[in-house]
Amino acid sequence: MRKIFVLSMLFLLSACGSKLSGEYADKTGAVSYTFESGDKVLMSAIGIETEGKYEVDGNKVKVENNGQNIIFTILEDGSLKTPFGNLKKKQ
Repeated sequence: MRKIFVLSMLFLLSACGSKLSGEYADKTGAVSYTFESGDKVLMSAIGIETEGKYEVDGNKVKVENNGQNIIFTILEDGSLKTPFGNLKKKQ
């Protein structure tokens, strides 16, 4: 079940824009998204890594990977609200 959850997160993330940069991770560090310049996002979960695209529109982040999309919300504290829990920016 956890594998399905993590894979779903990985395959659904995408957002384009310059509002996000750096690595965001869950509180365990098992799941992370690294937003790079342009529209590239690197996704990692329990040792599985994949690359996708992202787009920022207001406080929404659309992540795309292998034809799948997921929408995250940028919260006031800068963390990302996902369907699977919040991701915080790593310092």
